[in-house]
Amino acid sequence: MRVLWFTNTPSLGSEYLNAGNYTGGWIEALEMQLKNLTDFKLAVAFNWPKVIDQFSIEGTKYYPVSFENKQQKVISTYKRIVHQIPSEKHIQKYLDVIHEFKPDIIHIFGTESDYGLIIPYITTPCVIHIQGNIIVYRYKWFSGISMYDLLKYTKKIPLLKGFGLYHDYLINKKVADRENRIFSYCKYFMGRTDWDRRLASVLSVNSKYFHCDELMRSEFFKHQWKPILNSNTFTILSTIRNNIYKGLETIFDCKQLLEEKFPGKKIIWKIAGIAKMDELVYIIEKIRKKNFRDLNIHLLGSLKEKELIGELMKSNLFVHPSHIDNSPNSVCEGMLLGMPIIATYAGGIPSLITDKIDGLLVQDGDPYALAGAIIEVINNETLSFTLGVNARKRATIRHDQKKVVEDLLHCYRTILLDKN
Repeated sequence: MRVLWFTNTPSLGSEYLNAGNYTGGWIEALEMQLKNLTDFKLAVAFNWPKVIDQFSIEGTKYYPVSFENKQQKVISTYKRIVHQIPSEKHIQKYLDVIHEFKPDIIHIFGTESDYGLIIPYITTPCVIHIQGNIIVYRYKWFSGISMYDLLKYTKKIPLLKGFGLYHDYLINKKVADRENRIFSYCKYFMGRTDWDRRLASVLSVNSKYFHCDELMRSEFFKHQWKPILNSNTFTILSTIRNNIYKGLETIFDCKQLLEEKFPGKKIIWKIAGIAKMDELVYIIEKIRKKNFRDLNIHLLGSLKEKELIGELMKSNLFVHPSHIDNSPNSVCEGMLLGMPIIATYAGGIPSLITDKIDGLLVQDGDPYALAGAIIEVINNETLSFTLGVNARKRATIRHDQKKVVEDLLHCYRTILLDKN
């Protein structure tokens, strides 16, 4: 079987490209399991900012697809200002990869890129792995911060140059329109939550959906969280990106409530993935008229895998405050370590966690309910321990390497039989 992936990451080709911060996490883990299978040939196509020749590593072919231009800086500025997204003229480069590799099946990771636009031009069966959904994200984009406040407090020079969260929103409105087209083109989808399954049934009527869970990075299987006893400090960790809909403002408001209502409890909240200089941090501090550091919230920025695991192991609780998500890997990794977790009833998260069994679920955007759930965990060590044990059991089954690979191969074979 010859399989061609279209991804937003070089996967295991990152080391060859010296792209340490350009990794795909679970996609790398999946490739690691597939590359040594017999009668299986894999190729990975991905966008890359520089022109570079295709290369091979241990039998896997890598196709960097570049759109580099000598006037790249000027063109990039123009595209940002007018919110231009890749046009269909780029499809030909993807088709050239398909023509050269001649896959039996094509696997596209995500609908947010332009890869899915190839489908009307090919006869090779294509399956899309749903990662998120910009169409729905638009409805929750300003759940925590209004567009008015965003524009009011955004720094004006970067705004005029086409940078920042406001421009991200306008670009993603166009991405959502393109994503709608991609869903209508595709006949086969795979995912891992009730949320993405239901979206596929509406956005692509009569399509076929396959359940396939994701692999986690191997390092998370090697560690197990243990309760931190007899400590005067309770540490919370969250891992989120610099997007408005990820709920950073909920953390801020929740931590302020904890400081006001429970002054005797020393609680530190660490956030990985958010840096002190991020635009969203500046905007929230302007709106709330208080700094994150005043509330003992530590912004750690981007962490490498082992650094992140180290912070998780030193923390008492993992909190995921997002307003919308499919199946955030940060939650899955925390569960795999065996941590107690509080997350929101958002998107596909209820497919990952059963409330009061292997985690606690609260309404998104509600700092009061979140603060109450945190106090429950602080005051009940038995609850904390039980949630963590159950989370690890569930995640170990869900992310079992053998099971995930078998499900994926079953999906491929079923599609090929259906096509034939």
